[in-house]
Amino acid sequence: MHRAARRKVPFPVIALVGYTNAGKSTLFNKLTGAEVLAKDMLFATLDPTMRAVRLPTGKEVILSDTVGFISDLPTQLVAAFRATLEEVLEADLIVHVRDIAHPETEEQARNVRDILADLGVTSDAQVMELWNKADLLPDNQRTALFDRACRQEGVFLGSAITGEGLETFFSEITRQLDDTRHQEDLQLKFSEGRKRAWLYQQSIVLDERETETGYWLVVNWTDRQKQEFRSLD
Repeated sequence: MHRAARRKVPFPVIALVGYTNAGKSTLFNKLTGAEVLAKDMLFATLDPTMRAVRLPTGKEVILSDTVGFISDLPTQLVAAFRATLEEVLEADLIVHVRDIAHPETEEQARNVRDILADLGVTSDAQVMELWNKADLLPDNQRTALFDRACRQEGVFLGSAITGEGLETFFSEITRQLDDTRHQEDLQLKFSEGRKRAWLYQQSIVLDERETETGYWLVVNWTDRQKQEFRSLD
């Protein structure tokens, strides 16, 4: 059902993932004003919940709250667990929400990354980290973690309870999901089949002609897609 709904909406989709009790549902509530159950309990959000969110620039996206991850998932719950996470594979952006104040936050983060990999989320997926619950940290630790987050791309320190850090976090989401497009001509050699395939996978090719040495294409892409294309070299 969610896959069908995903194809019908013209908005980018952001999937919130994280270890159980990381604060995903609290963040979801903060960003959407919805009344999703936010409790310290396993599978408080068993079914993905989706809401439209307007970013600071006015851009609208779909925010999807998913079930909390745990380690050593009971066998009888594996199928239900995976079924609820189909939206993650369809998402344009994955936000990994971490309880940065938890003493086992690094182990929890590894578990989440392992589960994402098992689900089929590849290394080229767009993933951001929100180090949540900064309000629970002592000042010196919060300052040190803020400096550490600033040195890592796509990592932000904040609090879904107080709103600390969420404005900067939202600004980066807006930047990553910017859909301002422009047309450009490209010349590809016959040997650059991987690049050509990538362009078609992104559904951004407007026109194509075969030349003596390769392909001439007209693409309509975002700056982010152009940057990703260049990284294929």
